[in-house]
Amino acid sequence: MQLRFVKDLAIALIVILLGIMVVRLVVIDRTISAIPDSSVHIQESVTDTLMSRIRTIENSIQDRKDFVFNARRDPLRQGNIIKDNVDRLKEFEEMVRNTFRLATTAIDEYGNKIAYIEYQDALHEARVGEAVAGRRILEINDRNIRYSYGGSTYTANLMPRPVMEEEPNQYLRAGISGNW
Repeated sequence: MQLRFVKDLAIALIVILLGIMVVRLVVIDRTISAIPDSSVHIQESVTDTLMSRIRTIENSIQDRKDFVFNARRDPLRQGNIIKDNVDRLKEFEEMVRNTFRLATTAIDEYGNKIAYIEYQDALHEARVGEAVAGRRILEINDRNIRYSYGGSTYTANLMPRPVMEEEPNQYLRAGISGNW
């Protein structure tokens, strides 16, 4: 007897839910049919100037959406804009380190010419025909050497190690205190 009661209750609930859904669909259908096919603003026209302005703005917005920002350096690092003495010293040291510099030339006890080349924080000893950092020594003279690198021939003159020039402090010269 209880099984029959549960079965009748389930059927009654299904019928009630179907009735509610039918009523809901009828209300939605009437709401949709109340919407006119054309807009009430169909008579209003947009000028060509305004339409071109709207298209320009839409294209600009689309371009901004498609833009991919790519930065190799940190844009927030102040050293990219303002270089203090530490930054300039690091740049100078890196420049000196990467300079292929003829430090001196010499002649050994057998009469062979030797070139001493400073490169990458090391002093390299080289004779004619030897290679230093991918550069083949072709000729050693008293004041210069000739070498080939990447299929081209270069000359390196004897030169002292570069010294970083001190920048004059413009604030002290002008009588302005730098503590503001």
